Amino acid sequence: MHDTSADTVAIWTDTRRVRLGDVDPDGRAWLDAITGFVQDAAADHSDHNGFAGTTWVVRRLELRCDRLPRHREVLTVGTWCSGVGPRWAERTTTLTVDGVVGVTAVAVWVNVDPTTGAPTALPANFTAVYGATITNTKVRVRLEHGEPPEPGPQDDRFAWQVRRSDLDLIGHVNNARYWSAVEEVLAMRGLPREPISATIEFRAGLARGPATVVHSVRDAGTDIWVVDERGTTAASIRIAST
Repeated sequence: MHDTSADTVAIWTDTRRVRLGDVDPDGRAWLDAITGFVQDAAADHSDHNGFAGTTWVVRRLELRCDRLPRHREVLTVGTWCSGVGPRWAERTTTLTVDGVVGVTAVAVWVNVDPTTGAPTALPANFTAVYGATITNTKVRVRLEHGEPPEPGPQDDRFAWQVRRSDLDLIGHVNNARYWSAVEEVLAMRGLPREPISATIEFRAGLARGPATVVHSVRDAGTDIWVVDERGTTAASIRIAST
């Protein structure tokens, strides 16, 4: 545990053990558990540094898993602000076991007004607090993934039911939960769970109810889209070939 009354810190570190509910039948952490670790570390760091009242929404997350953490292993979680834009910030997080980095995540978080949901300027003292680790001052939030394709021979789709337990504080599917859909695609297509390099982009909130997961093989890897019942793309994932 950390003393939250202490001075602000540029690099946050913590430890946690991989538990039974975090792993697959082979004892390797699920991707949604990993992104949950990343999300929790970001929140703890932000709270410690005095930004508990700030509302952040993930726009994009790049995830590289060279080695998935195993059951009961103790992780060292390190996270820091690596870049900024006018109304958003980039955060890098690493998961380390026995001194070896197995997972690296780079996320872009948008600062939004808690009432309207509209992007708003970063807090006035944000750079003063995190400036020591900021190396990228031109972080972009432009989305790069396209829309789902028309059904073709390399495309497939399946129903994905959003459960009440998938929803978070704002009533939409928590960003970590989308990775359970990725796990389904990996299993269906016989793709490896490690190593894996994937990028997810968030486009719209997804509420409880029926959704569709579309997945398609591309030269550079596999593309996945999570689409709501109205046909709106909530998130897209690109898995690079390894």
